[in-house]
Amino acid sequence: MASHPASLTVGRPRRGPIGTVSDSILSLVRRRRLIWYLAESALRRGDGNSLLGSLWLILDPTLQLAIYYLVIGVILQRPEPAFPLFLFAAILPWRWFTMAVSSGTESVRRRSKVMQQIAFPHLVLPIAAITASLGSFVFGLIPLAGIYLFYPDRLSAWVLLTPVVMIVQLAWMAPIAILLSALNVFYRDIGNLVKHALRLGFYLSPALFSYERMQRVASEHPPADIILSANPMAWILNSYRDLLYYERAPDWVALTVVTIASIPFTLLSIYLFRRMSPSFVKVL
Repeated sequence: MASHPASLTVGRPRRGPIGTVSDSILSLVRRRRLIWYLAESALRRGDGNSLLGSLWLILDPTLQLAIYYLVIGVILQRPEPAFPLFLFAAILPWRWFTMAVSSGTESVRRRSKVMQQIAFPHLVLPIAAITASLGSFVFGLIPLAGIYLFYPDRLSAWVLLTPVVMIVQLAWMAPIAILLSALNVFYRDIGNLVKHALRLGFYLSPALFSYERMQRVASEHPPADIILSANPMAWILNSYRDLLYYERAPDWVALTVVTIASIPFTLLSIYLFRRMSPSFVKVL
């Protein structure tokens, strides 16, 4: 008698929300090697015809910093001391957020052919995309460390708490990427909307300017002040800059709020993903 293990893996969940989420998490643990393989493949994508290969994982954030420094620091003559460090402390995590959300949104649709041929938990796809973006972020820490060679007085013990903020950011990004990856299967406009939303979010977050300056400007243009105050990424970017640039403790209350809010958001995103996943292959 033929068995159908695929139905147990990617079929419509028969259990309640708690059972569905727990099953999904267990399936990710069992497929951790597949997640790692897909993430590594994403990081190495394009290396075959590239002269510099994986070196671009370091060059990309470095060149991005150089461009912003030229425009904001040199042409517009921003007065902040150690301005490259000021910029990179927030631009690097925002770059991670952009990569995680954009690649996560397209992760299911991009693997449509594989999904039609092989049965596996589809939740693996956005998780692998997020993992790949994490790897890219870690490589981006190398040029950040190089900047400290020019500003050694800015290096403090607070830098050691950077992984804490990374965990908070990861907890907030993951449910966004998971939910958008499922919705993008049914509504192709999602991918385009995400690109514009990320571009807008960049300018509504304290990436190029300090959080205090953003607050002053936003207070004169409501409802921009409400958007800034309710933007979790603004709190997260400000926390990175507190640790890496200002040499002080981050806003622990803000980070705690983001972490607590991420828990039900993650559970809901996983549950909705599993509810929608049985239709992925048919739609794609």
